[in-house]
Amino acid sequence: LIVLPGPPRELKPMFENFVLPKLKESVGEIFVRRKVLRVSGFGESALDELIAPIYTKYKNPQTATLFNKTEIEVQLTAQGKTETEANNLNEELAKQIVEKLGIAVFAMNGELMEEVVGKLLIEQKQTLSVAESCTGGLIGQRLTEVSGSSAYFIEGVVTYHNEAKIRTLDVARDLIEKHGAVSKEVAEAMALGMRERTKTDYAISVTGIAGPTGGTEEKPVGTVFIGFSSQNETKSFHIKFPGDRNLIRWRASQAALDYLRR
Repeated sequence: LIVLPGPPRELKPMFENFVLPKLKESVGEIFVRRKVLRVSGFGESALDELIAPIYTKYKNPQTATLFNKTEIEVQLTAQGKTETEANNLNEELAKQIVEKLGIAVFAMNGELMEEVVGKLLIEQKQTLSVAESCTGGLIGQRLTEVSGSSAYFIEGVVTYHNEAKIRTLDVARDLIEKHGAVSKEVAEAMALGMRERTKTDYAISVTGIAGPTGGTEEKPVGTVFIGFSSQNETKSFHIKFPGDRNLIRWRASQAALDYLRR
């Protein structure tokens, strides 16, 4: 049993200079490498049902699935006599998992959704704007966490009140009165209004009921509509998220970014 102090500036040199040499003396030199795939659009049990027949064939790498608030991580951990051998073992298994899951795998090396979306926008030299209601600016916050995002993220607005949707995004008042602010029609109008206002290539919008109050039998808590607008089309989709207010907001932000990625 080896006990070390917690602060990294103390722990790391002590481990590298004193502990690691003793471990190498006793067990030899083993390289351990980890690869993290990130997957969207699956529950943990449904995902495991698909990939378990693949990863259970391997004792090395070892595979673990970890569900967090927005996606599932598939963690591959391989051991090898060299760094290259360990990496190659991970790559071999990762390739089979990606072939099975397809576009649901959005990151091969642990990248966050906002990083993946940003990279795609830069590669295609395209721009994005965002209109948010129930997510309260969370999508804009996530996008701007990425350094260099000003190259593609032009503008975001939080149109929380109905009057803000009408005034800022030119959403027709009778559209809200007829269908409600949380609706397919309003989500599409928000996305279209945002794109026309900012002259971006794409706009995404979110309107929903994050709870814990505000739900109805027709539109319960967790009901979210996500809008998308490009120069060619404006469309939307409806999804019902489980969880508390914080989880619903995070999952809605992830679904909107993933919709754009796809």
